[in-house]
Parts: sequence; structure tokens; C-alpha cells
Amino acid sequence: MRIDPYSRAGLALIFGPLYLGPVLAGWARLSPVTLPVFALAFLLFIAATRRPNLNEASGVAALVLMALVQCALVAACFAAGVALALLTGPIALPLWVPVALTALAAVFGALRYSDKAEMDVFLDSAIRELEVQNRRRPTDWADIHPTPARKVEAATRQALADLRALPDDAAEDRIDAILDTLGDVVGARAFDPLYDAVVETEATDPPLERALLRFVARPELRDRLIERGEAGMAPTLLLNAQAPETRAAARRLVGVLIDAGAPAEQLPDPAWLTDLHAAHPDEGYDTLARRVTHAG
Repeated sequence: MRIDPYSRAGLALIFGPLYLGPVLAGWARLSPVTLPVFALAFLLFIAATRRPNLNEASGVAALVLMALVQCALVAACFAAGVALALLTGPIALPLWVPVALTALAAVFGALRYSDKAEMDVFLDSAIRELEVQNRRRPTDWADIHPTPARKVEAATRQALADLRALPDDAAEDRIDAILDTLGDVVGARAFDPLYDAVVETEATDPPLERALLRFVARPELRDRLIERGEAGMAPTLLLNAQAPETRAAARRLVGVLIDAGAPAEQLPDPAWLTDLHAAHPDEGYDTLARRVTHAG
């Protein structure tokens, strides 16, 4: 079973053991001398994923800030473990267990997320979404994301069930028929449950993935999603999908967004597209990277 590294399960597999180490150390009432070891492991992970440029003063400052933040996180986790020990009593645990747990998670995470361009896309997308939400007034949020009525919820559940029941090589007209019914009832509000369903699906599901991309590509919905700042989320999520058909559909959608005049911040990072070209040299990611660069 393939777990997307940026899905909730994928992130939990890294961050769970990473933070659990100092918590266990505090719970076992191990010596605080272990704290620098945990902080170093935390710093290794975050520095490997963000890779500050140490040739510039800003990069050095960023590294120092990262180190301070990791020290604070380690201290907080250790303190949480000590609090558990006071409440339930300390657990018997050798020193090497929590240290090895965090160290292995840090090394594995550093290797797994060492693609800086891809990690930047993921983090920047999350930050932009938070900023957009913070800028919206409550009335704006209600207008854009109204609470689904029972009919909307039922239509969404049925569409997801129908899409998941399709074979991997389902024809596009079968996918479109399901999307037509969903769009008539739900409209652009279907984007959120479709996107969440793809993110939360641990194994690859080509019909569901292609449905999300074809939904965003529909002109009447595409323009609304561009206005909402969300049109680029689907192709960014699926440009490196496991299924070649999904990757092709994601590339086509990026081209559609460029032609529709989507702003540069809703398009994938050209550096990441160049990296994808190295992984899939015959699929046209280099051409797409040039188009995105010129569009920006």
C-alpha cells in the first residue's frame, strides 16, 4: 500500500515517532542531558527539508531560528513526558529507545522530504490557505463554504462511492456522468470533499484522482476556484501521482489554468516540475516548467 508522504497518515508516520522520543524520555524520567541529542535530531530533520542557504546572512539567521525553535519543541515534549510521569508514575525504559526512535524518524524524514521544491510547494500552499482563511470575514466564509444541506451531503457521499467503485481504467465519460450529477446538486462546493477524499485515500485511486482534476477543469467551476485561490491545489497534489494517467491529467490541468490566466501563486513551482522531469523524463514536465515560468 502506497502512503502519500504529504497525507495525514504519511506525516503522522514521521512526526509521531519524532516527537514521541522526548516525551518518552521525560515519562521515563531519563536525564535531561538527552535534550541536546533530541534537539539535534529535530534540527537535522527541519534543516534537511528547508535547506537554508548558509552562504547568506539570512540563511544563517534562519538556521539559528530553526535551532531555537527545535530546542523549545524538545523542552516542551520532555516536559509533557515529565507531567505524565507525575500523573501515572515513570515508565521503565532504557535510554537508547527514545533516542533511537527520534533519530530514526529524523533521518527517515530528512530523506523522505529532502526534495526542497516539493516540500516548499506543500508548505507554501498550506501557509497561503491559512492566510486566506484569516483574511476572510465570517460572512465571507459562510458565503464561500456554506454548511452543506442534507441533499448536498447525500449527493457528495453517493458520488464518492460511485467513483471509488469504478475500475482503474474507467472511461472518462463514466467519470463525467458522475461529476455531472454531483455538479448539478453541489456545484463548486464539491471541490472540498473531492480534494479531501483524494488526500485521505492511502492507496492510489486513479478514477477518484482523475475525477478531482476533471472537476476543476470544468470552465464554470475552474473560474470560481481561481477566484477562491484553490484552482492550483488539485494539480499540485497529483502531478507526482503514482498512476501515469493521473499525472497526465494533472499536467493538462496546469496548462488549462495557464490559459485561463490563473495567477502564478496558483501554479506549481517550476523548480519542482524540473525535478519531476528527472523522475519522468518522457512526460513533458520540462515543457510545462517553461510554460509556468513564462506565465509567472
